[in-house]
Amino acid sequence: MATTNAPQKGVPQELSGVVIGWKHQDISRNIQLTVQSTIASRPTPDAVDTHHLLMTRNQAMLLAQYLMRLTGQDAPAPRKRGWLQRLFG
Repeated sequence: MATTNAPQKGVPQELSGVVIGWKHQDISRNIQLTVQSTIASRPTPDAVDTHHLLMTRNQAMLLAQYLMRLTGQDAPAPRKRGWLQRLFG
């Protein structure tokens, strides 16, 4: 399970652990990101914490750009539009 500092009333908790999985779901104009994490070296199902994060598409794009830049990867080049798409919009 992710570790947390001693909870105090009105103070946000800070979690730490290793990400072992994630998935996303489109919800209207937002994205729900579900992240699974653990601190166990050999996680069992009851040692996995699941965190549900709701973010705007802009927040998701900024996070993706940050992670791409951090890892030194380039975003994929945009595909060229075919002549039919150029003609009809």
